Amino acid sequence: MLLVLSSAAAVYAATLTLFTAAYSGTVVKVEWEVSNEVDVTGFELARKSATETSYTTVSTTAATGQRRYLYTDTNVYRTTGTTGTTGTLGGPYTYRLTVRSPAGDQSYLTVLAGTPSAVQRSWGTIKSMFR
Repeated sequence: MLLVLSSAAAVYAATLTLFTAAYSGTVVKVEWEVSNEVDVTGFELARKSATETSYTTVSTTAATGQRRYLYTDTNVYRTTGTTGTTGTLGGPYTYRLTVRSPAGDQSYLTVLAGTPSAVQRSWGTIKSMFR
């Protein structure tokens, strides 16, 4: 009798070394960095507020080999809604980054720290009216 033991280890196309989201004036800057992009076909970035039940895709990016990427979310203030009984405006926001590859997708989450000020929300709303 021959007994063969084997182990199947998942091989991922990229290792995420950075994934952050932060307010920068009236926008949110989302940055990510991968250690390599072997077999990475692209990235999908999605956003969800605390009051939403599912993520909304905000960007899809092809892998370019540059390893570091930046997405500027100019529409976060359009989705803030109105102040509810908890006093929040839909936040905090969670961003989900999905790394696409033939070997399988990998997803990562980051939560946007802090909340925008009333001035930032107002300015974001005013700007969105003229887009």
